[in-house]
Amino acid sequence: MSDLPGRNDPCYCGSGKKYKQCHMKEDQDSLKERLSRTTAVQFVRRDLLKYAREEQFAPRFAAALPIYWHNYYTLENADEMSEEEALRFFDWYIFDYIHINEDGSESPRLINQYATERGDTLAAVQQPILELWQQGMAAGGYELLDYEGQLLSLRDILTGDTYEVYSSGGRGAVDVGEVILCRILPSTEYADKAEWSFSTTGAYLPKDEIGDVAEKFNTAKEAYLAEHPDADHQDFMRRHNIIFMQHGLEQAVLKGRPPVACLDPTRPDKKVQTITRQLRRFRR
Repeated sequence: MSDLPGRNDPCYCGSGKKYKQCHMKEDQDSLKERLSRTTAVQFVRRDLLKYAREEQFAPRFAAALPIYWHNYYTLENADEMSEEEALRFFDWYIFDYIHINEDGSESPRLINQYATERGDTLAAVQQPILELWQQGMAAGGYELLDYEGQLLSLRDILTGDTYEVYSSGGRGAVDVGEVILCRILPSTEYADKAEWSFSTTGAYLPKDEIGDVAEKFNTAKEAYLAEHPDADHQDFMRRHNIIFMQHGLEQAVLKGRPPVACLDPTRPDKKVQTITRQLRRFRR
């Protein structure tokens, strides 16, 4: 809001009044509300990550790592993930991963378990955020159709649905026609800018690496719905969106790139990141 007029300048609305006598209080209240939402979002994100790294979830964590990373990362080398890799993994692990217990039963998603155990302890401004995130979509793949600054027009490559998504970092290195692998959630911090925003940092598929990924999903979905005829698209995606990750890793190998950071001799973040350093205790 740095482009707003000074206290004694004419208000931008054209009323002829000084700004302090017109829209200043309304704008100040709006800023306070946005800062409150931002602080609430940051707290819930941090608390979810802290919760997911609790010792009680060590078996679940050990089982999830090789599934997501196609065995490139396991419990033994989890702390070698780059910070971006760790954030992407934990996003999937918290929002999508459904753990199968030894008796064949399923554990609830971590975000649902967190809501059950900790939801009532959250502040009033934090609870609606958690509720929105619980209802959020599974991670997916979105073609970049167009962009203007920090506003991206995306198309779900599996359903064809389109979304206007706010990205604080803009489009980054992604070009129009390429596919962003990410999760989009109902916007909270940036509700005045777009209906959707990214959950965390994403990966992407260049145009020449998109290949047959949609066909892989269609084949998997046909088989899944044959066994679970009452399931919807989001049910399917939570259990199978790792196809995107596996496809991306395969393409990296085919193109001669290190598929993960721990195999890259030139990686810029050799120093273990804080978020991954804390994973060592799972190996105790």
